[in-house]
Amino acid sequence: MSGSDRTTLDETNLPFPIRVGSAVATRIDRLGIPIIDLNFDKLKARAEKLVGSTAWGNTQFLEDMRTSVRYALENPDNTVPTKVSFRADVLRRLANYLKLQEAKKRHPDLVTQPIKSPILIVGLPRTGTTLLQRLLSQDPASHGPALWELFNPVQVDSTQDIEQRRKDALSFEKTLRQFSPGLWNIHPMMTDEADECHFLMPFSLADISLGGGMPYFEWLMQRSAHSDYELHKQYYQALHYGKSNRRWVWKSPLHLPKLGDMLTVYPDACIISCHRGLSHVMASWFSFMAMVKKVAGTRVDLKEIGRDWLKIWQTSVSNGINARDQMPAGRFFDAHYDELVLDPMAMVRKVYAHFRIELTVAAEAKMKSWLEKDRRQERRGHRYALDQYGLTTEDLERAFADYIKRFNVSVD
Repeated sequence: MSGSDRTTLDETNLPFPIRVGSAVATRIDRLGIPIIDLNFDKLKARAEKLVGSTAWGNTQFLEDMRTSVRYALENPDNTVPTKVSFRADVLRRLANYLKLQEAKKRHPDLVTQPIKSPILIVGLPRTGTTLLQRLLSQDPASHGPALWELFNPVQVDSTQDIEQRRKDALSFEKTLRQFSPGLWNIHPMMTDEADECHFLMPFSLADISLGGGMPYFEWLMQRSAHSDYELHKQYYQALHYGKSNRRWVWKSPLHLPKLGDMLTVYPDACIISCHRGLSHVMASWFSFMAMVKKVAGTRVDLKEIGRDWLKIWQTSVSNGINARDQMPAGRFFDAHYDELVLDPMAMVRKVYAHFRIELTVAAEAKMKSWLEKDRRQERRGHRYALDQYGLTTEDLERAFADYIKRFNVSVD
């Protein structure tokens, strides 16, 4: 393969000593000498010790979390790095859940805090959702949750200062930048910038690649996510408890397969659906997922990645459309990628006009300032090729025929 034909995936590797260390540790782990313990009862006990509480309340949450961990344990592709990541995520979710239960005991009115007409940005990945969320979050009347808030959402009665509360997200950002600059370049995750609210979900598509794989996906699709979104809501009520109640700006393509359940909890949400040419969307996402697996030292089968994630996103789009059809048409606004990147502020004005939100002079000035700062960020290109994953544009046309026709989405 010539240099000009090499993709970002081809050029992505961990430093050699880390790759060797990871491979050796994983081999030892698979021989029955556990390097990373994913025993759920031990993780639960660890979370209880960290928080100083055993007040779980909802036993279904624990049973579902136990099931999620079981799928990860049964995944033969998992490595020591994936287990390290998954274990940290599970501990974070368990600890945050316990902190929330304690906060609700001290402040029963927490769950009565209003969340009015949040802006929810959804759509397939790689369609400009991050740009749009971070731009809209510059409005002083809005609040896009920063990464550090998503990692540590229950701050009620906290004695920690802001720097202590930011440390987990800072550590995550530094690790990602240091060991996988390619991944960070594709989706820059910054401690103080708005990011994906799936971090507050106990279960989501985010756990497929480094967790339970496709068996987990099948389980996820069979269960209702209503209780997950009730929990999502309570975390956001905790984040604004005792503070000014600004309009939330959320985003995550990973909400798409359970959008119907989400909208039962947030029936007045203002939903922005983002669209982009499908060959770019799919090839870019497949590349990102392959890089995640490569960096984690797991088996990388490009054809399998293409096949599995095509099924996942086909299911997600279908479910999202079904949920949309149950809601008033005016609750949705369609944003096309080419228009967004050509003139972001023009897109903002269309969004605000559609949802009858006032675009103040102060908001517009802050958005323009953020855009200038963002444009100065140095970014490397993301090079990818659909055929690496065993798929053609014809495959995409067949898989997304109804979506392409309804929303006038191109394939190229």
